[in-house]
Amino acid sequence: APPRLQYLLEPLHATVHTQRGATATLPCVLRALPSNYRVKWSKVEPANYRESIIIITNGLYHKNYGPLSPRVRLRHSHRYDASLTITSVALEDEGRYRCQLVNGLEDESISLTLHLEGVVFPYQPSNGRYKFNYHEAKRACEQQDSRLATYQQLYKAWTEGLDWCNAGWVLDGTVHYPIINAREPCGGRLLLPGV
Repeated sequence: APPRLQYLLEPLHATVHTQRGATATLPCVLRALPSNYRVKWSKVEPANYRESIIIITNGLYHKNYGPLSPRVRLRHSHRYDASLTITSVALEDEGRYRCQLVNGLEDESISLTLHLEGVVFPYQPSNGRYKFNYHEAKRACEQQDSRLATYQQLYKAWTEGLDWCNAGWVLDGTVHYPIINAREPCGGRLLLPGV
């Protein structure tokens, strides 16, 4: 089991939901102030096992680092608050963040996930349906300043009424189409509603 947190409060919710362009705050609150400490925020990059430092503070002064630098600040609504605020949230901000209390040998940290919610929409090239392989579909989405939906995002959109007679790629490399009303061209009239 991870060591019990002495100074940092465990967050109520480990995932913060936000949307592009919004301002999001990742909570990190101390229950007590050690005499000599630093709080270090970093973004965890699982693909290359790296952590990119975003901001370091000693409670009085802070320094921002990296590409997020112009869009991050400490909320600091009281002296125990080391929460990170990100303005104008972008696609690449999604992911895992760590708030680490550096206090001599007694380091402790909490992890939070920033999750972006968006709109699921169909995209079809002008030259017709079913012309993309997975990599071309992924690239086409990036050119629309978006990305392939996850299966969970497609499923959620289907539960909210999405009904397309179009198969499309999702992020995990599988192909799905969301149907609510069975009809001839979409698998036939006997097809049950589903994704």
